[in-house]
Amino acid sequence: MPKSQVEHSQDERLTSAGRKKVEWTTKKIVMVILFTIIILISIVVLVCTFVDETFLFSLIRDYFILPLLDIGWWAYLVFLVLMIIQSLIAPIPSELILLSAGMIFGLWPGMAIGVVGSVISGVVTYFLAIKGGRPIVESAGEYVSLADKFILVVDVWIKRWGIWAIIVGRAVPLIMFDPVSYAAGLSNIKWKPYTLATFIGSIPRAFFFAFFGAAMIPSGLTNISSFIVNLTPSNIGSMIPIGETNKAEFIRNLSQIEFEAVANQFNLIFYIIFGVLVLMLVIASVLSNRMVKKKELEKSDEDITSEVSEVEEQSRDEKEEKLEPEKRD
Repeated sequence: MPKSQVEHSQDERLTSAGRKKVEWTTKKIVMVILFTIIILISIVVLVCTFVDETFLFSLIRDYFILPLLDIGWWAYLVFLVLMIIQSLIAPIPSELILLSAGMIFGLWPGMAIGVVGSVISGVVTYFLAIKGGRPIVESAGEYVSLADKFILVVDVWIKRWGIWAIIVGRAVPLIMFDPVSYAAGLSNIKWKPYTLATFIGSIPRAFFFAFFGAAMIPSGLTNISSFIVNLTPSNIGSMIPIGETNKAEFIRNLSQIEFEAVANQFNLIFYIIFGVLVLMLVIASVLSNRMVKKKELEKSDEDITSEVSEVEEQSRDEKEEKLEPEKRD
């Protein structure tokens, strides 16, 4: 990756892992507390999903899918806003939001709005990480070893592969979207190549989830894109085309068997995504340990080489001192 694409903090103090560290401030402490709260909420959501298999889908259906279906074409704008909010504070993965886009808008509109929302939320998260994320995580890393190791591996990954690392991270559906956004900001890769890579990688990702989301809804039901095409003076107020089955009513009145089936699909994706994230953290920990040991060995070799050079130089000086009297004689 070209050096011009990567910049680093000017703080010269180093952490135990050999990276630059920063001083704690009130702002950073507050941000760490907020991030900790978000993580704890995420854990609570995960536990509730284990306890009640319908919890996650009920939450998304009642507070995301149905409200958007009920507001017609405004749903496009609200969806983008909610994706930004989700990327910043929500404990629910953005992948489930993209899955919902397929249910709400259909395949192609769901894919298009998913790509736009992914790019916008990814850029917002990226700049947030640039402004305060790296100092926060590096400071926390002094006390949370896993965070320290994860950042070390991310640095090397982004430096080596550049925008290709972002494209792959976006395009693989089961790699969580938001950690890649923060990782890019933490590495300070330039925003233009980052945005381009996010756009390219979000296309297959959005299609994947929109496809499965749309497949959960019978094709004969109304979707929001058809609201706009089929508007007439008689239905413009309700935004529901006359004579067609309403998708919101279908989702609202799912039978118990249908509801549990859809809930299980949401849960499966949720578990896989978090499983992949945990696996990534474990791999990052292993790679980080190897990198640290390699640096320690290199430093040890340098110290040994330096000591040998000093001994040789000292021995040479002693020999020269012994020879000086003989030369005078």
